[in-house]
Amino acid sequence: MTRQDYAGYLRLERLLSLQEPLSPAGEDTATGSAELFFIVAHQTSELWLVQVLRDLDQAAGALVNTGAPAAPDGIEQALEHLDRAVAVLGLLADTVRLLERLPVQRFAAFRPRLGSASGAQSRNFHELERCLGTAGEGGSPLYRAFCKALAARGTSPEEVCRLGASGAGAPHRLAEALLDLGYRFWQWKVAHLVLVDRSLGALPGTGGTTGGSYLLARARMPFPELRAARERLHRQDPRA
Repeated sequence: MTRQDYAGYLRLERLLSLQEPLSPAGEDTATGSAELFFIVAHQTSELWLVQVLRDLDQAAGALVNTGAPAAPDGIEQALEHLDRAVAVLGLLADTVRLLERLPVQRFAAFRPRLGSASGAQSRNFHELERCLGTAGEGGSPLYRAFCKALAARGTSPEEVCRLGASGAGAPHRLAEALLDLGYRFWQWKVAHLVLVDRSLGALPGTGGTTGGSYLLARARMPFPELRAARERLHRQDPRA
């Protein structure tokens, strides 16, 4: 077996060389530390997004193969990936809330050095929006895979919601996992909106967006069809 140490396995020398604040070394050291905090929060968020995207891709793949000859239980496989993605999205929301510990005066001091750099340019985030169907184009491939898996079992989102946990079993847990995923994603976006409002007010974003109003307009909840299926339960005649 090849000898491998912790730093080598994680490529720490390279990884830890990537945090490079632009605040001059001779400036107020508190501003430099605040900028480092800002960079670390965003870099770790991008790394966590890599994990979320991988898990969602594998969840969708497992669901698409549900019902294929000799295929393992795709729903159980998908649940493993979805549960992890839900937890990571919660961590991303916590990271945004952590940025509330960035004093506004420190942010104002180094913000001009960002130039036109903006979180709105994140490729990972745009790919996540595409996967969840909130980008406004083509719907969610993950939700389509969910519907295909249910169809392979002879059921539908509406039927799963109607039967509940005791009647639908694993498909109901899958539906709940998707709803949890959607809510965690939405909570992350709302946390970002709150952060921007607290730190910038009505100022425009560095990438040329309208700032808070831009974020508010894009705070869409994923999987509207699944949420609508649950809402219809409240419209049924209880005497039926």
